[in-house]
Amino acid sequence: MKRQRLEKHESLIHRVINEYLIKEGKSFLQNEFITIMGIKLSPDLSIALVFISPLDNSRSKFIEKKLSEKKHEIKQYIVQHIGKKIRKIPEIKFIIDSTEHEASRINQILSKLDIPPK
Repeated sequence: MKRQRLEKHESLIHRVINEYLIKEGKSFLQNEFITIMGIKLSPDLSIALVFISPLDNSRSKFIEKKLSEKKHEIKQYIVQHIGKKIRKIPEIKFIIDSTEHEASRINQILSKLDIPPK
């Protein structure tokens, strides 16, 4: 039962942050394209880890800095939109998720290898 509640809260927070980034992100992210890969809430609902994947991995430090600067505004946006559904609004921490970029890089390396068939 408790896991279902966490998943519901994660889904709500994911939707609202995504909504905020669509509406406000162009202005402060300078048209950088990012994807929210997932949200992981702590069991006590005090911290929300938001995993972000930028399209251009070389700009990840810039994106992380801008999102950290906007944490308070994003939290206020969450309060306005789902504050009545969630009693405790978590602290937000943005984490750059480069897993997809690393997997792509490994695939490129593997495709260039000359491995003879058996």
